[in-house]
Amino acid sequence: MAKSPNTTPSDDDNNNWSLRASYEYKYPGWVQSNPFVSAIFDAVEQEEQKKRKEQEIELANEIAWLDYVESEFIQDMLTYPDAEAIINKITNKEDPSV
Repeated sequence: MAKSPNTTPSDDDNNNWSLRASYEYKYPGWVQSNPFVSAIFDAVEQEEQKKRKEQEIELANEIAWLDYVESEFIQDMLTYPDAEAIINKITNKEDPSV
C-alpha cells in the first residue's frame, strides 16, 4: 500500500484510489503592487460584500415577515382547527363540528 500522504483510498466498493494535492505559495505585496490584479481582487471583494449585504437584508425581511404573521394572526387565535383536525384524524376520533 502506498504511504504517500496525498493518496487516500476512496470509500467505494471497488477499492479505487484517489489523488488529491494542493499547493499554495504566497507572494507578499504582489497583489498590492500590481494595479490590474489589485483591481480584480477589489471587484471580487466588492461583489462578495454586495451579495452578503443583500442576504442580510433578505434575512431581515423574512424575520420581520414571520414576526408580523405571528403577532397578527397566530397570537390572536383561540383555537387551531387545522391542528385539531389533524390530531383527530390521527387518533381516529369523530370530527366534533359535524
